[in-house]
Amino acid sequence: MRLDEDDVATLHQQLAWLTKREGFVQRRLTYAAIVDELLRGSLEDSFERLRHRFISAIHTLPGEQADLLLDVYALSPDTQDVPELLQRRQIHGDKIGRNVDTVRTRETAALKAPHSRLVTGRYAQAPLVLDVPEMHSGIIYEEVSVLTVVENRHWKATYEHHRLATSEDSLEYVTIGRSYPGIVTPSSKGDFKVNTRPVDGAGWNDHFWHLNTERTATEPMQDRTRYDLRFRITSPDDGSEPEPMTLASRALHHRSLLFTIRVGFIGDQPASIWKFEGASPFARPHAANEYNRIHLDARGTATLTLRDVPGGLFNGFAWGWDT
Repeated sequence: MRLDEDDVATLHQQLAWLTKREGFVQRRLTYAAIVDELLRGSLEDSFERLRHRFISAIHTLPGEQADLLLDVYALSPDTQDVPELLQRRQIHGDKIGRNVDTVRTRETAALKAPHSRLVTGRYAQAPLVLDVPEMHSGIIYEEVSVLTVVENRHWKATYEHHRLATSEDSLEYVTIGRSYPGIVTPSSKGDFKVNTRPVDGAGWNDHFWHLNTERTATEPMQDRTRYDLRFRITSPDDGSEPEPMTLASRALHHRSLLFTIRVGFIGDQPASIWKFEGASPFARPHAANEYNRIHLDARGTATLTLRDVPGGLFNGFAWGWDT
């Protein structure tokens, strides 16, 4: 088994996944935990209520985008019983007089549109509506997703994905701090390069500079534009034998409207694992109990998704290797 940047759980990833196969149906929503979390007001909410909320969010989009998404998600009267995405694309293409390839291209663009509506709850039936967040250096953090990979008890890599929107023109870079040593590598799929600087007594600051389309020079970010920052952190090879890892957590330096943290185990798996939310460094629980104990999924991963997460407090997982 392998875990890499493609396994970082993000809202956009799950929104795209839900168009496949039968579309937005109960069986598939069960495996799209982030979408479920955003639509759910309580554990008692039925699938039909979640479905109606999702349709409500789609209806806030421009007409052509809304019609397209309702068709590909199998939520329109014409496609609700159509079992394959390709067939649903064909149905939509016949409606608008376009071929399947054109529909697919428009679908790719349209799938980015519901993100902000779902995160902020800006639609009629939303279970939670969030105020526009405070600015942090002219940036709104819509979503932060983190995946830490542990192989045979040792840290292998951490993958992060930050979806941000700018509120000021000509911002040149984004700074993300960390307290532990590591080698930071921006994703080859992204539009950022990194310059890392040590901070006396406080770890490191990674400055991510936005690149132009040709990736040949830096270019300021534009006002009212969304960007996806992806990067990997790996352990520096200093020749020392690392200690077994027993903690994967993150304290954000800013408020994020949506936060997902995952830890995945390759090889050895812990005897017990537990979660914690909004904890100070000295208040993180040291053992599992009936309230915080969780279980790994079939791929050996644990996932925690939270909404409207403030900066400064830790969220994540701890575990023990021995019973």
